[in-house]
Amino acid sequence: MDQLSRRVYRTALYDSTRWDRFRPRPDDIVIATPPKSGTTWTQRITACLVFGGTALPGPLRQLSPWLEFRHDDDSLETVLGRLQAQRHRRFLKTHLPADGLPPLPSTVSYLVVFRDLRDVALSFHHHMRASGVHGPLPSDPRAFWRAFFSGQSFGRGGTITLERFTAHLTSWWPLRHEPRVLLLHYQDLLEDLPAQMRRVAAHLGITVPEAAWPSLVAACRLDAMRAEYDRVLPALGPGARPGPWFFRRGTSGQWRGTVTAGDLVLYERAVSALPPDLRAWLEREPPGA
Repeated sequence: MDQLSRRVYRTALYDSTRWDRFRPRPDDIVIATPPKSGTTWTQRITACLVFGGTALPGPLRQLSPWLEFRHDDDSLETVLGRLQAQRHRRFLKTHLPADGLPPLPSTVSYLVVFRDLRDVALSFHHHMRASGVHGPLPSDPRAFWRAFFSGQSFGRGGTITLERFTAHLTSWWPLRHEPRVLLLHYQDLLEDLPAQMRRVAAHLGITVPEAAWPSLVAACRLDAMRAEYDRVLPALGPGARPGPWFFRRGTSGQWRGTVTAGDLVLYERAVSALPPDLRAWLEREPPGA
């Protein structure tokens, strides 16, 4: 964002400088999340609001590209050309920290989604094993948890690290009160999707006829997205196995039945440097926990 000193984030998986060739429009929408934190969910919500209905005019990964991703099926020129040709309000996704984006017009809207890192770790373990593109990793989720929160890297070129997630959290958290930034919590989407979708619509300045809300909300529930996975699945990289596995459980607190008290000690040490108010907001308990 324009008030931040720009940093370059470049790995075997992504390259923030790919955004340098992007030509923004004043009403663009940027969906900024750490991985496995509700990215595709928020893209689907935004698509329903932008198009005013549930039908997608193309695959979501083409309508709302992940611009810094270096392994898109299409070239950067093709992706940028497709964006330039879009006549609807555009919405892009990014996993970059706030200081990885170039200066964009002050009227651009940001949707930022956070999720409890304890659930993120287990969700990412499932994602890496199911996609089949990230190389060797522990089959046991507890073993992965211990390695992940001990600082070990995973994935092609060691691109999957805890720091990739915490850098995103700590860069966007201070911007949460900016008028153009809407901060969403994964747990709130689970608990009251209709209310959160109305928050998103209000933030984007989109008016939805009251009679249209039930169908829009229904299309954004996990079972509906799983049923149309071929249309809403994001770019996964070469060799990935597409399928409904991507929309696995969509729950919070799944770590409770998996990890031990000793595993949680590792987690506490790993996230001890996060701002206390961020942690309190991030880790709040789901109903019935």
